[in-house]
Amino acid sequence: MRPLQYWTCAAGRDTFRCCCPSWYDCKCLNINRQSPNFNQLPAEKISKIVLVDKMWCMTNMTPSEKHISWTHIYGSKMKCEDQSIPNYYESWPIRLETAKVDLKAGRELRTLEQRFLQGRGPVILVAIHLCGTLSLKAVELFNRNSDIKFFCLKPCCLPGMVHAKRNEIFHLGEHSFDSKEVCMAGKWKRNKWIGPPRSVTKTYFERWADNLFWGMDDTDAQKSKRTIMVQTEGGYQNEFLYASRVKTSEY
Repeated sequence: MRPLQYWTCAAGRDTFRCCCPSWYDCKCLNINRQSPNFNQLPAEKISKIVLVDKMWCMTNMTPSEKHISWTHIYGSKMKCEDQSIPNYYESWPIRLETAKVDLKAGRELRTLEQRFLQGRGPVILVAIHLCGTLSLKAVELFNRNSDIKFFCLKPCCLPGMVHAKRNEIFHLGEHSFDSKEVCMAGKWKRNKWIGPPRSVTKTYFERWADNLFWGMDDTDAQKSKRTIMVQTEGGYQNEFLYASRVKTSEY
């Protein structure tokens, strides 16, 4: 919840847009109409919240079973499973929108930047629970777009072994690192972990988080990395990375 508090404070002077790279962010930030965390945001200072995921449906189409349901976002404003549901869209204190974008597709990523990030005013980028190389894409977005005034990243699973087998070198700004240092074989199958011991995976994950942090451009920003124990029962994904282009004195 700390990024949300910062969001509230940093929205002091200008209209902010929040671009969230996953529908999961909406759950993590506890965004709903009754949530005190949502309602305490200054609606007059925030233009919109954009939830980005490749599994959303295109806005001019009808969602199918393969898509994330957007009924809780739009209600009957958009085509959904039950047209008797109220028009939620008009009742959100701050406008919520979905955007179907594959962050790993270069053209779609550039379109996202042009539509939401370039010359669009101050932006807060919240990237929660990004899997594999999606974390790289989030850092690249922050580094390339000075209109992103605050950035929060919580990496999720490690990059797959395919990158190591290709002998790939990951580049983030002036920082680079060998994919072999962070790639790990393993996956969950039917709620069972199949792969190396979690203690080994933890070491790789911490190395992954460190390299993502080192790759965040702090030329015009202040950055920090914090360990917040959200996973306490055998989990290890507790690293949160922050970067701010807003001086403390401004809020």
